[in-house]
Amino acid sequence: MSVAAIYDIHGNYYALKAVLKEIEQYDVQRVVIGGDLVWGPQPREVMDTLMKYKDNFNFIMGNADREVAFSNKEEKAQDFVVDLNKWCAEQLTDTQIGFLKTLPESYTIYIDGFEEVLFVHGSPRSDTEAIRFDTPEEEVLEMVQGVKENIIVCGHTHIQFNRFIGNKRIINAGSVGLQSRAKGACWLLLDKKAYLKVTEYNFEEAANSILLGECPFKEDFAEHILNPPHVGP
Repeated sequence: MSVAAIYDIHGNYYALKAVLKEIEQYDVQRVVIGGDLVWGPQPREVMDTLMKYKDNFNFIMGNADREVAFSNKEEKAQDFVVDLNKWCAEQLTDTQIGFLKTLPESYTIYIDGFEEVLFVHGSPRSDTEAIRFDTPEEEVLEMVQGVKENIIVCGHTHIQFNRFIGNKRIINAGSVGLQSRAKGACWLLLDKKAYLKVTEYNFEEAANSILLGECPFKEDFAEHILNPPHVGP
């Protein structure tokens, strides 16, 4: 069985379309959507697309999905986060909001060549806890303590990596829609081996589409797509 893992779409409709089209070129039997679907400039377009696959793909919840779905309960947060959470929620239908609210925190599946693989958004302990490419090993070991699966796929930090720590292999799928350190939509293909994929798409068209929309901070999103930040060494 081959599996595609798509994480951190963040309301980037053009990037999502490009990744879904590329996945069609592979013999993928399962697609895992790893959270943070709609927090971004085109939440409705992304959810309209993903809802077509709600019975075929496996979804898990990201911290931004929870914040958007329960945005009326937000209290202490930075103003721009609250504003964008509420705006994104307003773009979605009640059915779509209800779907986000029911997403599980993790997903486990047996994959040939990998055995049991655990998919989480942040870390196995929390969807807001970051496992980074440079997180000290002793800190990561604390995060995965008690996890029976030896292979963990995560996202949240928007940077791809493939690390071996103790007896655990931790793979970050990167971000489809708000990537760092890569010019393209990042995702993961598990097909006997782990392939960190980067899908190019029309960045200028995507940015222009965002600028024509009504998203708060749309200029910032467009700039991120055109010039992804280089984080780390």
